[in-house]
Amino acid sequence: MNRKSLWIILLALGVTYVAGCGSSSNNNGNNILVSFSQVPAGILAPAATAQVTATVISDPKNAGVTWSCTPVGSCGSFNPTTTPSGTATTYTAPGTGSVAIIATSVTNTAQFASVNVNISNSAGIAGNYAFYLSGFDGSNIYSVAGAVAIAANGSLTGEQDYNDASGFTFTDVPVTSGSLFVNPATGQGSLTLITGNANLGISGTETLALNLVNSNHALIIQADGSATSSGSFDLQTLPSTPNGGFSFVLSGAGNTGNSDFFGGVFTVAGSNVSNGMFDENQAGNVSFGQTFNTATLSSADALGRGTLTGTGIATTIVYYIVGPEVMRLMQVDSSRTLVGSAFGQGASTGNFNNSSVGDSVFSVQSNFAGNIYAAVGQIVPVGGNFSGVADVNEEEVGFADAQIISGTYSIASNGYGSLTITSGTLGDVSVLGIYATDPTLNLNDPNNTASGGGGAAVVDLDGNVAGSGVLVPQTDITTASFDGPYALGFQDFVSNGATSGQFDFVGNATATASSLSGVGVVSDPGEILAPQTVDPGTTFTSTTTPDSANPGRYLLDPFTMIVGDGAATLNFQAVIYQASGEQLFWLENGADDNASVFGGQIQQQTMPLPLAVKAAAKKTQKP
Repeated sequence: MNRKSLWIILLALGVTYVAGCGSSSNNNGNNILVSFSQVPAGILAPAATAQVTATVISDPKNAGVTWSCTPVGSCGSFNPTTTPSGTATTYTAPGTGSVAIIATSVTNTAQFASVNVNISNSAGIAGNYAFYLSGFDGSNIYSVAGAVAIAANGSLTGEQDYNDASGFTFTDVPVTSGSLFVNPATGQGSLTLITGNANLGISGTETLALNLVNSNHALIIQADGSATSSGSFDLQTLPSTPNGGFSFVLSGAGNTGNSDFFGGVFTVAGSNVSNGMFDENQAGNVSFGQTFNTATLSSADALGRGTLTGTGIATTIVYYIVGPEVMRLMQVDSSRTLVGSAFGQGASTGNFNNSSVGDSVFSVQSNFAGNIYAAVGQIVPVGGNFSGVADVNEEEVGFADAQIISGTYSIASNGYGSLTITSGTLGDVSVLGIYATDPTLNLNDPNNTASGGGGAAVVDLDGNVAGSGVLVPQTDITTASFDGPYALGFQDFVSNGATSGQFDFVGNATATASSLSGVGVVSDPGEILAPQTVDPGTTFTSTTTPDSANPGRYLLDPFTMIVGDGAATLNFQAVIYQASGEQLFWLENGADDNASVFGGQIQQQTMPLPLAVKAAAKKTQKP
C-alpha cells in the first residue's frame, strides 16, 4: 500500500481503536474519533509533568475529553481533568512504573484513545554529553548542536545553537534546566531541554527521544511535535585540545532551499587551522579541491563549545568537542545551515595512501532540500580499483537492488580522496568524495575504541544527487554475528504530493537468525502517517533473509511498522548491509512503492540490556 492510500484510510479511521461507530447520517456521537496530537516521548521522570493533547472528530456536542489513567490510584494526575478538543492538559507522573494515559470522549464514553508511558530515572547516566541533529521543521532544513552537563539524578544544564537556513538563527542559547530519563530495560529515553526561548520546541522546551547503544552513546531524534530530526548523543572528554589532521563533512541547505554539502581535510595546531582543502556539492553544482589558507579555532568553553572562523565555507562555524579527535560542527550564519563532524586522522596524518582503505561498507543519503535518495553498498578494493555490490533508492527516478559495481579510488597523503563508481551501475550515484580518518576511531560511536575503527567521511559529488555519509571497515559478515539487542534509527523522506515531508524513528530491537523486531518512537510533526505527531509506542516486525549471493547483505521483507495503537500499518521493504556485528546500515527498498526513502543505522547494544520489548497487542477495550 502506498502512503497516499494509507493517508486516506487514516483520515477515515484515526489512530486508535474506536468502538461502536455509528452511521454518519444519524450522528448521535457513535462515530466520534479520538486521537492524540501531543504525547510525551515515552519516558518521564518520577513526578515530572508533560503536556498531553487529544483531538476529537465528529463530536456533535464539541464536549472534548476527560482524562484518566491506569493503574488507578498509582498512575499520576491531570490538571484539568477535562479539556476541549485540541487543548492540552498537564499530566503529572507518579513515582515509578508503566502507566496508560487515556483520553475519553465526554459525549460518548465508548470512544477513547490511550498511550503508554514509562516512569524512570536516568539509569545512572551522568556526565557531559554533546548532541547534534539535522532535520525538517515544516518549512526548512534545520540544524541543532549543543552540550549538556547531566547530574546523577538526571537534571541538567547546558547550551545549544539552532539554525534553520531562513534567518531563524539562535546562537549559544543557554539550556537553563532539563532532564534525562532512561528505561534501563531497553535503553529508550527522553531528553528535555528548557531554554526559555519561545521559538524553540514547544514554548521554549525541546523534547528529544533517544535510544542508548551503550552508556556513552545514543541515537537521538527531536520528538516534541515542533520539528523532526535525527542525530547522535555522545559522552564528552573535557577538556580536550584538538590537534593534528582532521577530515570533515557538513550537510545542510541554503536560504533558497537548495541542498549544500561539504567534505574535506584540515590541520589544527593550537588556534591555527591550515592546509584546508574541500569539495562542495551545492544542489548539483560541484566544486572540487577548494582551499582555505589559515583559519582560527577559538578556545572551547567549559561545555566544549568554541568557534571556527576564516574557512571560506562560512563566516562562523560552531564546534562542540566530543573528544580530542571528534568535533560536532555547525554553521550559524543566517544565509545557510550546515551541520556535521570533524574526525581526527591520528597517527596516520600525512601518511595516507590507497592501502588505507580495505573491505568497506558505505552509506550516503540526501536531506529533504535535495533530490531524495539513499545508497548503501560494500566494496573490496585492490590497489586503486574496487568491486562490490550496492543498492540505491532514488525517489521519482528509480531503484536498483544488489547491483554489481566497480570503479577506481585514490587517497592522497593528507587523507583527501575520491571513489568513482562506473557510471550508470548505481543510478545517479557515481562520484564520492572520501576523507580518510584515524584507523582506530569509530566514526559512529566515537567513545567505542574496541571495534569499528577507521574509514572515511563521505560526500556525494554527483550532478544529479547530493548527500553525505560514511565509509567504514567491513570486518565481519557472518550472519551469526547479527544477533541480540540493537539500537536503531532512520530518517524517512516522503515525496507524495500533499503528504510530502519527513518523519524520524529511533528505537530498539532484537535480531535473530530470521527476524528483526522491536519498539520505538516515531516523530511525525507533519502528520504524514497519522494525526498524531509523536508516537512513543511504534512497534515493528520483520522477516530477515540473508543474501546468499552477497554475504553481508540482507533483505527485510516484510518489514511492518504499526503506528498509533494499531490503526496505521506501514508495509516496507528494506535492505541491510553488515559492516560487523556491531555496525549495520539500512535503507528502504524502492520496490515497496511507498513513495519514500529512508536510511539509517543499526548498532549493537553493549549495555547490560535484556531483550527488546515485545510488541503490544492491539487494544480492543479500555486498559
